[in-house]
Amino acid sequence: MNRRRALGSTLAVALVATFGAGCAEEQPPGATNVVDPGSPAPRPTPTPSLPTAPLSGKPVAEEVAARQAVVVPVRVTPGTSPVGLAEADVVYQEFAESESLHLTAVYQSRDAGKVGPVAEIRPVDIRTVGVLRPFVGYAGGPTGFLNQFAVAELKGVTPAQREGAFPSGQASTAALRAAAPKGGVAPTPVLDHATPGAPLASQGVNPAGKLTVAAPGHPTQTWTYDAASASWRGRIGKVTVSVASVVVLTMEYRTLTVRKPSPRSLPGANVYGSGAALVVSGPSSAKAQWSKPGQKLVCNVTDEGGFQVRPQPGPAWVIYAPKTAKVSVT
Repeated sequence: MNRRRALGSTLAVALVATFGAGCAEEQPPGATNVVDPGSPAPRPTPTPSLPTAPLSGKPVAEEVAARQAVVVPVRVTPGTSPVGLAEADVVYQEFAESESLHLTAVYQSRDAGKVGPVAEIRPVDIRTVGVLRPFVGYAGGPTGFLNQFAVAELKGVTPAQREGAFPSGQASTAALRAAAPKGGVAPTPVLDHATPGAPLASQGVNPAGKLTVAAPGHPTQTWTYDAASASWRGRIGKVTVSVASVVVLTMEYRTLTVRKPSPRSLPGANVYGSGAALVVSGPSSAKAQWSKPGQKLVCNVTDEGGFQVRPQPGPAWVIYAPKTAKVSVT
């Protein structure tokens, strides 16, 4: 055997010995293991996108997105502790008599076990929610208002008609849904919600942290922005509510005369027409204009450039402010 072959044989034996001992001995610094990858890792299953609720703009299950809205009018005085407002997608507020508020609470994406105190039906309810095609739970009302409700082709029940839908004198949205006729449809969206990172308006957007609405004959209403929860908080009666946006629509109020069952006069917001608006959502505010031609048409809120104002998804509080009210934002 020549020297080259001997060296080759010796080197081969050394390599085999080294390879065989590799399982028992530590590898020298800098060595790299070659691992058989085996079967490829399974690809993650994509998360299916959920539809958004028509009124809140929040993702919900398909069956929830497609269901009918439920409406409950609520009467609030400074000493009242209303219940069920936190679950509403939209609440419309009218300044009523004797320092009270008449609220039109709309529920679609979430349910409330108790809503109250339940109020009588009023023209502001009928004219506001006609476009939503809801089922209404209400506490009766004057003859003229009930006639308007029937003419508007709205459906609903009172405690006298369906006591089970009003446990302990308060409304249950789930029970109202169970009482509604079959075939109810989802409501028309009333706000054009912002996508992530989108501004509140195309122009005229300003920083905002506090909103006040002072209507004659009523306590001043103050809303403050809470950055931690990205919500606006206001005092309604004796409770605090949190919403994603507050929309103030300035409009004319008229005196409504009731004759039956007992004569009285009530203030009423004229929700048809157009006027100035102010919207706060997130840490921003924007001046706007509102327009609602009729009962079955959406109230459009547009910015100074003529584009739809886009508040953040979530519950909204809409205030019908009389022209005599002072509205300010800082």
